[in-house]
Amino acid sequence: MQTILPYFSQNPLDRLEHKRASKESFNELKNSPQSKIILYYETQIILDDKCNCFFSKEILGFYEDNLLVLLGVDSEFNYFALHVKEIPQNCSSINLRDLAEEDLLSQEKLGILAQALSVLNWHISHGHCSSCGEKTLVAHAGWRRDCPACKKEHFPRTDPVVIMLVTYGEYCLLGRGVNFPPHRYSCLAGYMEGGESIEDAARRELFEEAGIKGGEVSYIASQPWPFPASLMIGVHVKALSRELCIDTNEISDAKWLHKNEIKALLDGDESLGISTPRSMAIARNLLEWWVLQG
Repeated sequence: MQTILPYFSQNPLDRLEHKRASKESFNELKNSPQSKIILYYETQIILDDKCNCFFSKEILGFYEDNLLVLLGVDSEFNYFALHVKEIPQNCSSINLRDLAEEDLLSQEKLGILAQALSVLNWHISHGHCSSCGEKTLVAHAGWRRDCPACKKEHFPRTDPVVIMLVTYGEYCLLGRGVNFPPHRYSCLAGYMEGGESIEDAARRELFEEAGIKGGEVSYIASQPWPFPASLMIGVHVKALSRELCIDTNEISDAKWLHKNEIKALLDGDESLGISTPRSMAIARNLLEWWVLQG
């Protein structure tokens, strides 16, 4: 079976959970000449004047009071994420989607950047305790926030999303989200709810959005999606019919396309007047996987 390796899913780091509680270990790693620092301004990656986004540890001297998170280590470097309050002089910024599209970094490096963005997004939106409202403090090398008032510990959360390759024989269902770019169609997707299995979530979302009942559901691949902090769970759903009943509050359109049409779209054919997801999206990986099946 073809192996799917979505963007952002090939992070090589040992996350060093066993060292996060030790301030001595944290400082030792931070002060090592082998440390690399990724700077973020809000949700933008900072680039120096040579378009490099991995800074040496010397940059930390300018940001002693800023949020710093230990990401982990690989065979060469220790990696940290640093949230800054303004873009440094002679630097620029770029969002991770655009940086990935430029194809200048390895998939391993993109995975590290995605990890950094996801945890920093969590810090930005979780500065106060959800139990008592008190301002929380950063702890555990940036992987926890503690409330000094009620002592509650808060950990980063990931939102699971099912994204569905829906097929009926040689046909595949694509939908158009209400906020999609012009002519863009993709696989249907939706957030999982509490007390729900992956299979149940996939069938529920398919029926809610397109009025289609789903049968067999099988897992294909997953993708970290740090916008702001999701996990895309790619599944194959075999539809029990092709009769559509679209909920226009969920999607603006949906259509069945033959496998030959999907292949043509992936090859760049524009004659159908629609476009497929960008290369970084797991939806495109799912479609590519399907057309290569026998």
